[in-house]
Amino acid sequence: MAPENDPTQSAAKNPPDEDVVIEVERLVMRFGKQTVLSGLDLKVRRGETLVVMGGSGCGKSTLLGLMIGGKAPTEGRVRLFGEDIAQVDETRLDALRRRFGILFQSGALYQSMSIADNVALPMRELTDLPPDLIDLQVKMKLEAVGLREHADKFPAQISGGMKKRAGLARALALDPEIIFYDEPSAGLDPVTSAEIDQLILTLTKKLGVTSVVVTHEMDSAFTIADRMVMLDKGRCLKIAPRAEYERIRSLGNDQASMLPEDDRIVRQFIRGDAAGPITDRRTMTSYADDLMGLLAPLPASPSITPTR
Repeated sequence: MAPENDPTQSAAKNPPDEDVVIEVERLVMRFGKQTVLSGLDLKVRRGETLVVMGGSGCGKSTLLGLMIGGKAPTEGRVRLFGEDIAQVDETRLDALRRRFGILFQSGALYQSMSIADNVALPMRELTDLPPDLIDLQVKMKLEAVGLREHADKFPAQISGGMKKRAGLARALALDPEIIFYDEPSAGLDPVTSAEIDQLILTLTKKLGVTSVVVTHEMDSAFTIADRMVMLDKGRCLKIAPRAEYERIRSLGNDQASMLPEDDRIVRQFIRGDAAGPITDRRTMTSYADDLMGLLAPLPASPSITPTR
C-alpha cells in the first residue's frame, strides 16, 4: 500500500484540468503604494469567451498585461497552458507567446506597411514558411475578416473598423489557441461595433479559439460572452455565466435593493444607472474634509440636475 503522502497518489486524486488554459491565482499587482489588483483568482477554459469588464482604472488592462507576460505580478501567479509565465525563461516565454494572438485597442498596425504585409509580418519573422505559402495564408486571414480586397492598402487609407479587422487578421496569423482583445469596440460606431462582435463570435465558433475580451461596452459584452468577470478597485466582484449577469440586470429596484453590495455595484455598472453604490461612494468623502480638513459635510446632491 502506498503511503498517504505519496505524491503520485495526490496527483492521481487531483489531476490537472486540461480544459484550463489560463489560471490566475491569488494575483496581486502594486505600483509603488498603489494596489491595482488585489488577490484575484480566475480560470479561463478552452474554447470559451470570457469578458473582463469594469470602470476605468479597475485593473482590466493590468490583468491583460499580466496574462500575456508583459509584466510580472507583485504576488501570486499566472499560469498559461499550465506554466507559470513569471518563472519561465525568455526562450520558453517566446514559445508560449506564439500560442496566442492580441488585438490591440488601436489595431497597432505599422503605418509604413500595407495591410497584407502587416498580417504577413509574424509569419515572416517567426516561421520558416516559404513566401508563396505566406502569401496564401495572408489571403486566408484577410478573407476571414472581410479585408482580402483591401490587402494592398495602407492603414491610413482604411477606416477605424477596418483597422480593427486588420489587427485581428494579424492576431490570427500564427493560428493561435487564445486571442486577447483589448477594447475591440472602442471608438467604433454601433453598426461597426456589432460587426466586430459577430466576427469574434464567428471566429471563436469556426476556429475553436479561446477569447479573453477586455471591454466596458455592455452591448458587446452581453453579445459575445460565455462568462463575465466584473472588476472594481482591483477586486473581482463576480465571475459568472452571462445568464447570471442578465438576471441581475433585469431585476427591478425593489429586488435589487435586497442584493449584496457587490451585486448592486455590478447591477449599476451593467445597466449604466446614474444612481447607485458606485456614485454613492464618490460623495462619501467631504470635499471640505479633503481640501481643508474641516468636519462640516457638504450636500450630496449635484449642482446640476441630470437630463437623463
